[in-house]
Amino acid sequence: MLVTREADYAIRCVLEVARAGHTNATRVALAQGISPTFLGKIVQSLAKAGILATRRGVGGGITLAKPPERFTLLDVIEAVEGRLAIIECLRSPEGCPHAEECPAFPYLELAQERLRDTLDVPFAELLQGAGVPPAEELLPPLEPRSAGNGHGARPRVRTPDPAAGGDA
Repeated sequence: MLVTREADYAIRCVLEVARAGHTNATRVALAQGISPTFLGKIVQSLAKAGILATRRGVGGGITLAKPPERFTLLDVIEAVEGRLAIIECLRSPEGCPHAEECPAFPYLELAQERLRDTLDVPFAELLQGAGVPPAEELLPPLEPRSAGNGHGARPRVRTPDPAAGGDA
C-alpha cells in the first residue's frame, strides 16, 4: 500500500490550515511547496468530505469545517483516496467473491484492519506533535506463527489468568 502524493498533500494542507486557523490556498501552496492547481482539487475534496470549509471573495479563505478532534487522519486520506484498502478485493463493502477459498484473505484482511485502526487517530493528536505511541499501545500484540517461514503472524488470543483474577 502506497500513500499517494495527493494524500500526502491533503495531510499537509489540513495541518497548515489547522495551525493557521484561517488562511488561503495560495499561502498553503507556498508554505507546503504544492502546485496551486493540484492543491485546489485537494481542497475541494476535503471540503466535500466536511473537513475544510471554503469561502470565496474578500474575507474568504480556508478554515477547518469542524474541530480536529472530530475527524481522523484516516478521514483526511479517504477524502482524497476513497476507501483505503491494501488490496482491491478489500476496498468494496461486498468484499471479495473468492474470500471463502482464498488462503491469503484472512491475513490481508487483518493487515488492513490494523492499518485502518492505526490511521483512525483524531487529527488533533497530529497537531499536538506527541509522536506515535509504541505499537503495543496502538494494537493488540501478534504472536509468531509456529509453522511456515516465520515471517507471518497471527492475532494473539488473550485468555483469562485465574491466578491473577483477570486478563492474561
